[in-house]
Amino acid sequence: MSRPVSEDSRELRRILVLGGDREGMAVAERLAKDSFEVVLLGTTGSADLPKRVTSVPEGVLEAVRGFVGAFAVTLRTPEGRRQEQVDAIVAASPPERIPKFEIYGLTPSKRTVSLSHAEELPDSAISVHKSGDKWFHAVFLVGLEGGSDTAVFSRAFSCAERLQTLDRVQTYLFTRHVKVADDDLESLYRDLRQQGVLFFRFDAEGPSFESTEEGLRMVFRDPLLGTEMELSPDLLVVDEDLAPSQQLRPLIDAIPSAGGFRPYVQPDSVRFPGVETPKAGILAIGASRGRFFPALFTAELDALSLHLKMLAANGRPKDIPGPAEVDPSKCTLCLTCVRLCTHGAIGFRTAAEVDGLSCVGCGICAAECPMRAIVVVPRAEQPEIEGQIRRGLSQAHSDHRVVAFLCKKSGTGAMAAAGNGALKNLVTVEIPCAGTLDPAHVMYALQAGADRVLIAACHKGNCASIYGTDLARARIAGVTSFLADARLDPGRVKFVTLASNTPGELVRAVRDLRSASEPARSAT
Repeated sequence: MSRPVSEDSRELRRILVLGGDREGMAVAERLAKDSFEVVLLGTTGSADLPKRVTSVPEGVLEAVRGFVGAFAVTLRTPEGRRQEQVDAIVAASPPERIPKFEIYGLTPSKRTVSLSHAEELPDSAISVHKSGDKWFHAVFLVGLEGGSDTAVFSRAFSCAERLQTLDRVQTYLFTRHVKVADDDLESLYRDLRQQGVLFFRFDAEGPSFESTEEGLRMVFRDPLLGTEMELSPDLLVVDEDLAPSQQLRPLIDAIPSAGGFRPYVQPDSVRFPGVETPKAGILAIGASRGRFFPALFTAELDALSLHLKMLAANGRPKDIPGPAEVDPSKCTLCLTCVRLCTHGAIGFRTAAEVDGLSCVGCGICAAECPMRAIVVVPRAEQPEIEGQIRRGLSQAHSDHRVVAFLCKKSGTGAMAAAGNGALKNLVTVEIPCAGTLDPAHVMYALQAGADRVLIAACHKGNCASIYGTDLARARIAGVTSFLADARLDPGRVKFVTLASNTPGELVRAVRDLRSASEPARSAT
């Protein structure tokens, strides 16, 4: 990890784009139009590129170091390795298309081709294969084995529609589940049926394939009629798996939490609905974020442009706490914070150093630091949690006093949606992330007179800090184990996951705690 640099020295104007196709070119052209300087990897050289775009046609990204506004990247080119300084990186590489011949037990041939091959096949090639007045039969296998993305269905539909319009061509599509949950796919599916494309949907065993002197023969039981059928296709089109580009590996290596969502650079989470990844300055569009449907590209490109403009204009958002501060006198360079920082926001020299533009103030580094060398807000402004607990319990009048530690990203919103009436006398303590909860504060709440303690975290997979929920769950498991060893009721501490728009789950959890048969005796 490279050390952070001064925020004043970062202009956020030079962008590295991992391209490789028309979408990568479109990203480069859009950013150049927005007055960014662009280094474009993975495309062939073109004299038509805007002046602000520098093309590295056969360049490959090897390594990424640093932080937003000051990334040092290593590129491998035919001329050798070269170093570049960029302010942000956009992953816009096309997906790798992997034909599923092996899954179906098929061998590629002139008549058995991949979907990509069929898309490039000219109409004249179909005419050459036809003889006399015989019909030409084209069969598409889509999601019959191993499933397929909606983008693959879209491509197969478009290709089948083109073939169906040719003279004396009959097109078939064999599948298990037709996926039409994206824009215009359902209407295209209906149009295909009206145009005469025949769909066979299998719930059980699909077709088998036999090689004959005449070519490949398919044998299957018609799902509706229940009768055995045979078909000898003149063209058999095999669908493909879509995988992210291998170019993404250096970006994934630059994000410490990426192990939880490989092989993409963005988690599949509602916390990351746009182009942002957990590490500031590394952005993803299209296949790099696991979205393969082309119809989404324009909206993603607009979001990318807006995000970079805002980042260049405003730097660090003003509505988040932090950045975290490190006390150099306490730091022993154990690098716990560097390894655990979800957002890759910490570097080091003689002590750990937090990058001010990358830190989102989640507090996991502070909670995990064994030397207590890190705080998220200035020490003079740090909330005194024990004081909050004492004051809250002194004002609570219920016989079953509950202290609730609420994650700011979920529990606090659920509390607001539930209203004060539903959760009367609940003592609440807001924490920036459930992963920052100190078990000592849970024990203090019990010692201070709480009958029960509730910890509300985000649902697994929806944590803005990726693994904050997992860290909190592990800590609470340690607390309940300690209570059991001390012959105290471990049920006095409850851990729940919820979302800000599910206040009912919070209300239910509190009621379950309060409806215990007997108030637990306070720990001493």
